[in-house]
Amino acid sequence: MSEQWFINNQHKKECFKTFVDEICESNDSVTFICKTGKPRSPKQQAALEVYFRNAASMLNDAGYYHQLNADFLRDSIEIPWTQESFKEFWRSIQNTMYGVSSTTDIQSDKVSKVYDAINSALSERTGIHIPFPSKPMTDL
Repeated sequence: MSEQWFINNQHKKECFKTFVDEICESNDSVTFICKTGKPRSPKQQAALEVYFRNAASMLNDAGYYHQLNADFLRDSIEIPWTQESFKEFWRSIQNTMYGVSSTTDIQSDKVSKVYDAINSALSERTGIHIPFPSKPMTDL
């Protein structure tokens, strides 16, 4: 069984305390995992997925592919970006910056900082600016 609580006021804190008392009384053992900071929202996750898809498409359209080391070919090969491969690229930057490997676990305020780092590098090196999706863009 898994339960998640987001506590950001006194009332929710009191409700959580009651929950802890009840679950500890009715179970032999309980494991609690605590995370601080505001988690990224489902809307942010949806926007991230749109961004990954748009980034892959825009980079491919501009002729910027990523390199895959293929030792048996004695050289790297260029392969087109996909939504998933760009997500892996994002994760590597996110993990380097904050030690968080999953986009599910990143705090809300850090999403824009990872985006800014990637956008800055892409703009400087390729001249491509990939806007972060706003609400109307996520409806596409």
